[in-house]
Amino acid sequence: MSSSLSALLSVTYYEPGDDHLIELVHQRDTAGRRRLASLAVEIYAPDGEPLGTVDIDARQETLDLGELARGYLGRRSRVMIAFDARYDERIFPYRPHHYGYLHRRGSAGPPLYYAVNATLGGVPDRIGATGINNFETYLFRTDAGGGEHSLILGNVSRFSPTTAQVFTYYGEARLAQDVTLAPKAHTEVALAPERSGHRLARVEVKALFRLATYVVGRHPEGRELVLFDHLFTYFK
Repeated sequence: MSSSLSALLSVTYYEPGDDHLIELVHQRDTAGRRRLASLAVEIYAPDGEPLGTVDIDARQETLDLGELARGYLGRRSRVMIAFDARYDERIFPYRPHHYGYLHRRGSAGPPLYYAVNATLGGVPDRIGATGINNFETYLFRTDAGGGEHSLILGNVSRFSPTTAQVFTYYGEARLAQDVTLAPKAHTEVALAPERSGHRLARVEVKALFRLATYVVGRHPEGRELVLFDHLFTYFK
C-alpha cells in the first residue's frame, strides 16, 4: 500500500434492534471535499471468530450497520465491527474521525450521537510493539442514577490475547477486576451502581495497548442503550 495514505482504524459494536449509522467522513470544508481512498469493514463474534469482510465503495460516506451486520448476527446479541479507513495524506492537518448515530428502533427515547473509538490509528499489526501501559478513564455525573452501566471491551489485536484491569471507584474505595480477551474478542462487563452507600464515580481501564472500549448505560426496564461513549486516554 502506498506510503502516501494515512490510516485510521475505528471500532464500534452493533446490537440487533438498533438503527445505527456511521459517518465516515465528517465534512468541515465544503469547498474541499474530504474523501476516503479505501475502506475495509470486518465483523467479529464475541469470541473473536471472524464472521465476514464487507466490500465498501470508498465514495460512500455513511454506513448502515443494520444492513452490514444482518447476514452475520445469527442469534448473537452483539458483534464487533472494525473500519480500516485509508485517507489521502492531503486530508491533514484535519484529523479524520468517524461519528455514530444510535437509536433503538421504535423507541420514544432520544438518539445517541457519539465519536467512534479510534483504536491505534488504524494499524492493528503494531499492537503489542510497546510495553508501555495504556490508561483510559471515564467520569460519571453525580446524578447519573438509574439504568445499568457496563463496559464493552474489545481486543483488536490480530494475534495477541490480552488481560485488561478494570478499576471502579466508589467514594474512597477502589475495586479491581481482570478481563482476559482473545484476539478480536469482545465482552461486556457489568459495573455495580453503588458500593457501601457510594455511587459509581469513575471507571478506568489499564492494558498493554488500547482496547476498543465503550462505557454504556442501559434503560432499567430493558436493553435499550441510553449511554454509549468511549473512554478517554490520559496516559500511554
